[in-house]
Amino acid sequence: MSTISDEPRPIDSVVHPTRTALPITHYPLPIKKKLIINCDDYGWDAPATQAILELGTAGQVSSTTVMANFATDAELRALQKLVSPSFSVGLHLTLNAGHPLSAASKVSSLTDIDGQFYSSSQLWLRFLRGQVRPQELKTEVAAQLRRLAAAGLAPTHADSHQHLHQYPLLGPALLAILRELGVRRVRRLTAAGRFDARGLVLQAFALSSRPALRGFATPGALVSTFSTEPASADGFRRGVAAAFRHADVVEFMSHPGLSERPGSPLMRVPEYEFWRGGQLRELLRELGGELVSYAAV
Repeated sequence: MSTISDEPRPIDSVVHPTRTALPITHYPLPIKKKLIINCDDYGWDAPATQAILELGTAGQVSSTTVMANFATDAELRALQKLVSPSFSVGLHLTLNAGHPLSAASKVSSLTDIDGQFYSSSQLWLRFLRGQVRPQELKTEVAAQLRRLAAAGLAPTHADSHQHLHQYPLLGPALLAILRELGVRRVRRLTAAGRFDARGLVLQAFALSSRPALRGFATPGALVSTFSTEPASADGFRRGVAAAFRHADVVEFMSHPGLSERPGSPLMRVPEYEFWRGGQLRELLRELGGELVSYAAV
């Protein structure tokens, strides 16, 4: 005869014939998108430099790139005080404006009779014709990197004035030099969503130079909305939302200034006023993103 024990059984030994254990599903947490706001042209002129210093100090932007052949020693010292894990400093490689840092005799294929760099289109055509000596490119790129390092600014990344590092044929040559000199992060030009004439040209340039970016860490997309329209919350939201659909780490290219630069199509004052207005973090929260520096790339 069977007997029934009065002692309680462990809970995991109790059988419930009418119940079936359901597997526990662990859903991954959504990845928070990351946005770098990089201000180009530090050192280009006083209005740009002062705007970038002010915005960086206030935490409204997270990165800048320096025109090493324009910035003064005092401007570099001021920038060095801002460097932190949340604010990165890189090189805005400049081979198409101003004078070289190298001795003129060492980079003569890069400069005109007045010792000034050729314009972007002139430099590109000279490179295509074989009139630019590659060693002179390396000499000047190295000089610009050294200038930052000497000021205590170890560059976290690089981009270039007017996107020279992604021009067909010239771009891959510059990227190879940057890689050889130890640069590991660079801007990825995409010009996505731009259908103006310059935007279409830049998209073609980006496509042609894409293979040369292999081996570099890059943001997945570049937002350049404020290069074609005055800065606004709507423009920011539209540009960043579109980029976040394609990439987890995105760079927003900015050119703020306390005044406009004569002859430039950039709208620097509206950009400065937009960032200074303090809407950034609330807009980023809406979009599911956070502000980071190039250290996150």
